[in-house]
Amino acid sequence: MVNRIGGLASGMDIDSIVAKLMSAERAPLYKMQQKKTIYEWQRDAYRGVNTKIKAFDQYLFDNFRLSSNFVKKSSTITGSNTDKVSITAGTNASGSLNIQGVNSLASAAKSGAKTAEQTTYRNATDTDVLANIGMSQGNFNITVDGTSHNIEINGSTKVSDLVDQLVNAGFDKASYDEKTGKFSLGSIGEKKVEVDDANSAAFLRDQLGFGTSYTSSVLKATDPNDNTLEVPARNSTKLSDLGFSGTGTIKFTVNGEEKTVDYDANDPSQTIGKLVTDLNAQGIAASFNEKTGKFSMNSKDGKPIQFDDGNRGDLAKLGIHQTMGGGSKGFNQVEIATHGGPSVTPTGSISLQHLGLLTDGKFKLSAVQADGKMKDTIVEYKATDTIDSLMKKINSSGAGVTAMFSNGKMSISANNTGTNKDGATADIQLSTVKTVDENNIETHDESGLELFKQLGFNTTGTVGPTGETKVDLSGLGSNAKYKVNDLIMESQSNTVNIEGYTINLTGTFNADLDAATDGVTVTSTNDTDAMMTKIKEFVTTYNALITDLNGSLKETKYKSYLPLTTEQKEGMSESEIKMWEEKAKSGLLRNDSLVREGISTMRANFVGSVGGLSDSMIDSLAEIGITTSKDYTDGGKLVIDESKLSAALKKDSDQVSNIFIQKGNANDTVTDPNTGQSKTVDTRGIVDRLRDSIKSFELKIQKKAGRATMTNDGQYNIGKSMVDLDTRIERLQTRLVRVEERYWKQFTAMEQAINKANSQSGYLSQFGGQG
Repeated sequence: MVNRIGGLASGMDIDSIVAKLMSAERAPLYKMQQKKTIYEWQRDAYRGVNTKIKAFDQYLFDNFRLSSNFVKKSSTITGSNTDKVSITAGTNASGSLNIQGVNSLASAAKSGAKTAEQTTYRNATDTDVLANIGMSQGNFNITVDGTSHNIEINGSTKVSDLVDQLVNAGFDKASYDEKTGKFSLGSIGEKKVEVDDANSAAFLRDQLGFGTSYTSSVLKATDPNDNTLEVPARNSTKLSDLGFSGTGTIKFTVNGEEKTVDYDANDPSQTIGKLVTDLNAQGIAASFNEKTGKFSMNSKDGKPIQFDDGNRGDLAKLGIHQTMGGGSKGFNQVEIATHGGPSVTPTGSISLQHLGLLTDGKFKLSAVQADGKMKDTIVEYKATDTIDSLMKKINSSGAGVTAMFSNGKMSISANNTGTNKDGATADIQLSTVKTVDENNIETHDESGLELFKQLGFNTTGTVGPTGETKVDLSGLGSNAKYKVNDLIMESQSNTVNIEGYTINLTGTFNADLDAATDGVTVTSTNDTDAMMTKIKEFVTTYNALITDLNGSLKETKYKSYLPLTTEQKEGMSESEIKMWEEKAKSGLLRNDSLVREGISTMRANFVGSVGGLSDSMIDSLAEIGITTSKDYTDGGKLVIDESKLSAALKKDSDQVSNIFIQKGNANDTVTDPNTGQSKTVDTRGIVDRLRDSIKSFELKIQKKAGRATMTNDGQYNIGKSMVDLDTRIERLQTRLVRVEERYWKQFTAMEQAINKANSQSGYLSQFGGQG
């Protein structure tokens, strides 16, 4: 850094001199900066053009991409049965339709079943009086290990009082759960429980809801599917006390090898412990947990166990309700539930457990689809599901069915109407789920059959060739049958499309399709007034774009108005700067070749004919009264001969619409109807031609000026010029710093020399004075 001396010795204003010198040196820098600003303004001007043509392209898309946005229909419907048929004319509707009769409506298959009535459970608190929750008054006697206990329920007995009496009777684990509304006795070990008479046992069962069974007045465990009193089993519990009777055989297969275990329930030595020993001898790891009351079986090598269907009842007595996989469910602790009297209609909030389903499961639903074919869907459920949550799983499974539950009845309906095309015996079918393990051993999960049985459906089915049991849950849907323009037709849906008309059948009339009764007739024509309005709007919108673009090409360019430098702006007001920059930005696209080419390309689309139309006499805009203005000052705007356009619309409005919106290709091969020869023509309608030209125009501008979302100026041509200028500006600024330092170095040296000369002159003058 040069030490600057500001003219103290010379008396000169060095700062001002250097500033003026540097101003001259910075002239090339100012020009570069102004040029970069012009590039930025020009880039923004191009992007402004793209914004305008994109807006026009969006207008074309919104108003002409769909024929229904351009072609409006006017329909007339007559007849005395319009309440049985509704008709909507589409954009392709033409001519007349006469619906002469409807024999039948398309219907969907539907199944229905009544779910078994359930006991009403009323939750109570410890302080509630039993009589207030529907429990009758009375006395009953229970003998536990030879000691008799009297249980009394009167008009003031509370829930807590009953628990205390049960504890005193020897059920020291007795309790009441306010959340579930259930009593529980807990485990009573080896205690022998008896009732003194049948009336006491009946009271225990009917009033408290214990669901007990008894022989010789001795209570015993019942099927865990019930909400019952369970006297927990032990290894020493006899099979007969679990509900086994007579002799039998438990058959099962492990790893493809069939095994059997025989039992004789009449033999007192046949206990749970004996059964466990016999099963273990056959290669199964069986056990019974006295603390939890659960019986379990697993194959020792981890292979699946497949039980014989004939043992379903015996397995249920052991608490095993499904036999897939390596293990199974054991005894579930069953609790005592209070109830409030008579059976009532079940609701959707009832859990599947209350229906006796203690294990999770799955099932396969097959249902007819919209194409008439059957589709298989597997639905999985949990025992904790309610009927409502089960229905949600069915309805959201994608099976194509709708499950409903109302007034204790469950129904499943196919979402699609009509006859299925796969030859199925029903439109909704329930099947077991077949699985094959890695050892090619197959099992069939039948839990779904039990589920639907408990829901009240008839689950009698047939076994198919693959081993799956299939049940018809419904009948077959039927097709709609009707007569249109003397033709008898059928359809899977009540809504059909014929000749551009959407027909919705809502009722039947003239069912024999022969009687000469009043039908429903619809006649549709194009709304030519609406089409005229739309075409005039199109011309107005296009002309506004052309006027705007031509304005950019003709805009005056003020060459003497260049972008202001920072130094120039310092001496001007904001309004002066604004007015200056308006003139400086004027004419940025004057006579621009890119914009001019884009306009010319768009104008060319209106000149040629549209190929592939049915009437070659009306295949261009000129032939329907739309031409380019002959006034060259209009710059190619369109003009309309309204009388000619109106006549063309009345003659063939469909042909006029096709001139605008026909879909095609720029080079299509068509056959000339007059000569029979093939030729290559442009079959695109005017709208698609314009949109293609706009797309090309837009891409060319993007190549030159980029997009606002671009972060790298090097991605487009003007940006590359700006990047190059930035590099040159940076180099020039570095050089100017060195030039300024050089000027100061020179003036500093001059000041130092003058200062030294002055010092010497003063010194010599001292000697001159002495002479």
